[in-house]
Amino acid sequence: MVRVGLIVGAFGIEGAVKVSSLTDFPERFAPGAELHLDGRRLRVEWSRPRPAWTVVKLQGLDDRAAAEAARGRYLEVPEEEVRPLPDAAWYHHELVGLSVSTTDGRELGTLTEVWSMPANDVWVARREGHEHLIPAVHEAVLEVDLEHRRVTVADWILEVEEA
Repeated sequence: MVRVGLIVGAFGIEGAVKVSSLTDFPERFAPGAELHLDGRRLRVEWSRPRPAWTVVKLQGLDDRAAAEAARGRYLEVPEEEVRPLPDAAWYHHELVGLSVSTTDGRELGTLTEVWSMPANDVWVARREGHEHLIPAVHEAVLEVDLEHRRVTVADWILEVEEA
């Protein structure tokens, strides 16, 4: 399953929820779309985009108590339903677990998290208690090889960390 939204709160008294989008495809929340919540497949009855989140009414969440109980849970779609991305773009779930090294072969560890930040994503690589924060920009990320499950980053990443 691939996460496409995080329920951040209830909206109103009829079971609608506020959803923080985790997808580049806002139509995921369009009326008639189907999403999974805790393994249950639910249909979107209606939705309203807002600047910070989208209000979504899901069938099966019929009152404020049900909406409040869903707070902090993720809306998901099966992996086979993800849409193709353009070249040099990856879904977060494709990146987590890849090994990370610099061009000169220094191992930085395993990519464990992707943080969505305002300017660009930041990839977190961890190894033996050390954490490396890698800006997901062309100058820093030189190659992503999903087939061989590895990422190559610029050597200067380590130089910046030491400064």
